[in-house]
Amino acid sequence: MFENGLTWVKADFHLHTHKDKEFKYSGEENSFVKEYIAQLKSESVSVGVITNHNKFDEGEYKALKKSGRKEGILILPGVELSVKEANGIHTLIVFNPDEWIVNGENFIAHFLIEAFAGISNAENRNTRCKFDLRDVIEALDSYGKDYFIVFAHVDQGSGLMQECSGGLLESLSQINKFKSRVLALQKVRKPETMSTFQRCLGYSCAQVEGSDPKSISNVGHCDRATYLKIGDLSYDSVKFALTDFQNRVSGFMPQLKHGVIESISFTGGKLDGETIYVSPALNTLIGIRGSGKSSILEVLRYAFNIQPESDKEYKEGLVKSVLGSGGQITVRVCDKFGKKYEIRRIYGERPNVLDENGNDLGISIDQILKNILYFGQKDLSQSSSYELQLLDHLVGNKIGNFSQELEGFHAEIEDAIKQLLDVEAIPTEIEDLNTQKSNFEHNLQIFEERGVADKLKKQTGYGLDRQKINDVKIDIIRDIAAIETMVAGIVTRNDALDGYTSEYNAELIEEAIAVLGSISTQIDSIKSSLVKLESLRDDLSSILTKLDNKMELLKGEFAEIKRQIGDTELDVDAYPQLKANLESVKAKIKNLVEKMGSQDTIKGAFRASMRKRNELLAHEFSAYESEVKAINESQPELSVELTFKGDKDTFRDLLKNAFRGSNLKDAKRQILSENFPDFLALIDDIILDDGKKCKAILSENEYGKVKEKIISQYGELIRKVTPNKVEIKYHGKLLKQHSLGQRASALVLFILTKSENDVIIIDQPEDDLDNKVIYDEVIKAIRDKKTDIQFLFATHNANIPVLGDAEKIVAAEYSEGKIIPIQGNIDSPATHKLIVDIMEGGQEAFERRQMIYTAWN
Repeated sequence: MFENGLTWVKADFHLHTHKDKEFKYSGEENSFVKEYIAQLKSESVSVGVITNHNKFDEGEYKALKKSGRKEGILILPGVELSVKEANGIHTLIVFNPDEWIVNGENFIAHFLIEAFAGISNAENRNTRCKFDLRDVIEALDSYGKDYFIVFAHVDQGSGLMQECSGGLLESLSQINKFKSRVLALQKVRKPETMSTFQRCLGYSCAQVEGSDPKSISNVGHCDRATYLKIGDLSYDSVKFALTDFQNRVSGFMPQLKHGVIESISFTGGKLDGETIYVSPALNTLIGIRGSGKSSILEVLRYAFNIQPESDKEYKEGLVKSVLGSGGQITVRVCDKFGKKYEIRRIYGERPNVLDENGNDLGISIDQILKNILYFGQKDLSQSSSYELQLLDHLVGNKIGNFSQELEGFHAEIEDAIKQLLDVEAIPTEIEDLNTQKSNFEHNLQIFEERGVADKLKKQTGYGLDRQKINDVKIDIIRDIAAIETMVAGIVTRNDALDGYTSEYNAELIEEAIAVLGSISTQIDSIKSSLVKLESLRDDLSSILTKLDNKMELLKGEFAEIKRQIGDTELDVDAYPQLKANLESVKAKIKNLVEKMGSQDTIKGAFRASMRKRNELLAHEFSAYESEVKAINESQPELSVELTFKGDKDTFRDLLKNAFRGSNLKDAKRQILSENFPDFLALIDDIILDDGKKCKAILSENEYGKVKEKIISQYGELIRKVTPNKVEIKYHGKLLKQHSLGQRASALVLFILTKSENDVIIIDQPEDDLDNKVIYDEVIKAIRDKKTDIQFLFATHNANIPVLGDAEKIVAAEYSEGKIIPIQGNIDSPATHKLIVDIMEGGQEAFERRQMIYTAWN
C-alpha cells in the first residue's frame, strides 16, 4: 500500500457494530466480522474507528482488527461517549491500542466503568455519563496514555455546536489540553460552524466524516468522505494526519495535476535488481557520505539526458561506475493525463521512451515530464550569470521560442549588410571599369584612324548582335530555372479534404474544397506556362543557332576583308573582341551606377529588419517581465529585476572575443558597451553612418581595426544578442552581496516560486544552503509546492525529510560494492530510527517537528 510513500486513504471515524444497541444485524454471529470487513473494503475504507455508544467490546475489536489487517484495513478502538454538558454531547474518543489494550489489561473498560459509575442503562445512546468535558479529559489524562477526541455530528442533535451556545462554547477553551486533545469535528454541515469554532475555541481543526451505520449495508457508506495522507496503518500515523490537517486531510481523493516519476529500476552495476518507488511529492535520499545517495540521482539525471552544469567529468564517471558496462536504468513515469511510459537507457546509448506495451515512441522526454530541473552538488553556488539561465529554466516554456523568427530577421539583416558592403565597393569598381573602358576606346581609336573600323563594321555588328542575344539567353535560362525550382516545390493539395466530413461546418468545408480546386487549376496553369516558357527558351537558342549559321556563311567574306586591309602593324582579328569588350564594360558600369542608386533602399530594408528584430526581443522581454511580476507578488523574500539588454558584462566579454588582436583596451570596450546596446547597433553605426559614434570613441587606427573585424565576421556578430540582465534580491539585498549559503538558499526559494516544473532534482542542497534559511524558509516553500511539483532530494540534513514531512524516504547503504536502498516514509517507525541513526540532527529534527505541530494546534 505504501511502496510509493505516504498515500491518500479513505477513513471512517464513526463506526458502530452489532454490539451497539442501535445496530441491526440478522446474519450468523460468526459471519459478522467477515461481512463487516468485506463491507469496509467494498467502500474502499482503509481506516475505521469503532465507536459504539458508551461501550467498548474488546473481543469484537480484536477480531475486527485481525481480520482488517489481512485486508489492509486499520481498525482503531474508540467509543461514542455522551458527555453531560447541555442535553448531552456525543464525543468520539479514539484510543491508542498499543497503550490502552496491553498485557491483557483493557484500560478503555476501566475508563467507561469510571464514567458511568452509579448510572444505569449506560449503553443507551442518550444516557449521559457523569463527566463533563473537563472531567473527561482529566480522567483520560490520568491514565497517562494517548488518545484524541472527535466531536460527532456537530451540527445535529447531541452535537457540540448544536448543544453549546456561545458562552458555553467559549468556556471550553479554558479546559486544560482541550486544544491538544480535540483534533477534529465530524459531519460539519453548516457554513459558519468552523469559523464559530475557531472564534470561540481559538484554533481550527480537521473536518472528518463517518458513516454512523445502523446496519451492515451502511458501514463505510456516507454522502461525504474523508481521506487521510498516511504512510503507516497505525494510530500514530492517523493522529499526525489530523494534527497536520491542512496538508494531510481532504474531503476528496486528490488527483495528480502534473507528470511524475513512479519508480526507478536498475539492471546491472551497483544497483542491479533494485527498484526504487517514488512519491509524487517529496522524496528524500538519505545516507552517510559515500553511501550512494548522490549516485542514484546522477544516474537518474543520465536517464533523462540532462547535462551536468559543473564537475562534468566526475559526474559522468560516477554514472559509469554505478551502471557499469551494459548497465541499464528504467524510469517508469506517468504524465499529467494518467498515461504510463517507460524511459530506458543503457549506459553509452541514447535514452528511449516506450509506451505501456513496450513500443518505442521516438518522442523526447519533455513531452511526458515538463521542465525537469536538476541541480547537482554545488550547482546552486556557481557563477553570477546563472540567474538568467535559471529564469529561462523556470519560465522559458511559458514565454515561447522566438529563435526561428529571430533568425529570419538576422538573415535579412545579413543579406542587407552584404549588399551594402558590395555597394560600398562600387566606386572603386567603377573606377577600374572606366580605366578599362578608356583603354578599349584608345585601342579602337587606332583602328578607326587607319580606316579599319569601317571595313570591319559588318563583322563587328554581327559579333555584337550575337553577344546581345546570348546575354539575354543566359538571363532567360537563369530566370526559367528559378521558376522550375519553385514549381518543383509546389505540392498540389486539391484532394486534401476529400472524404472529410464536418458535423458542424459542412457548408464551409464544401466551400473550401471548391477553393482548393480553383487553386489546383491555377497551379496547373502555372505548370503549363512553364512548359511554354521552356519552349520559348529553346526558340531563343534556335535564333542564336540561325545567327551562328549566318555568320558561318560570311566567314569567307570577312577573311577577304581582313586580307584587303593588309595592315601588318594591327591585329585585325582583335578588333571585334575589343568592340565587344567595350560594350560589356559600358553595360557593367551602367548596372553599377543603377545599383548605387539602390543604397538608400537597402539601408531602409536593413533598418526595418533591425527594428523588427528589436521589437521581437522587446516582446520576449515583456513576456519575461510578466512572469517576474508574478514571482515577485507570490512571496516577500525575493524580488527579481529585469533590464532589457542590460547584461553589459557579457557584452564586454563578447566585444573582447570579437576584437581579439585589435589591441583595443578594456577602457575603450567599456565605453563601447555603454554607448551601444549590442553588436547590431555597432554595425549600424559603422556601416550605415560611417562610424560617427565610433569615431568619437576610438582613434583612427583603432576604428580601422574594429571596422575590419566587424566586416570579417558581421554574419556571426549580428546573432550575438546582449542578454537581459537579471538581478535577484534576497531580503532587499542583491544576491552577490550575500554569503554563498544565503545566495544558494535564495536560488532554491526562487526555484520554488513557480509550479511549471513537473520534477525538481537537487543533490545535497544543504552543502550550499544556510541552515537557518533551510528551517525558516526553504522547508516551508517545499511543503507549499510539493502538491504541484515532484521533488527528489539527496540530503544528510534531517530537517529536510522530517520538517518537510517527506512522503518517501530512501536510505542508501554501500556494502561490498553494492548500493542497497532501504525504503520507507516519514510515518514509518523503522524510518524514524534510520533518520536518527544516520542523519545530522535527526533526533533534534523530530523534537522540533513535535514542537511545531503542537504550536500550530
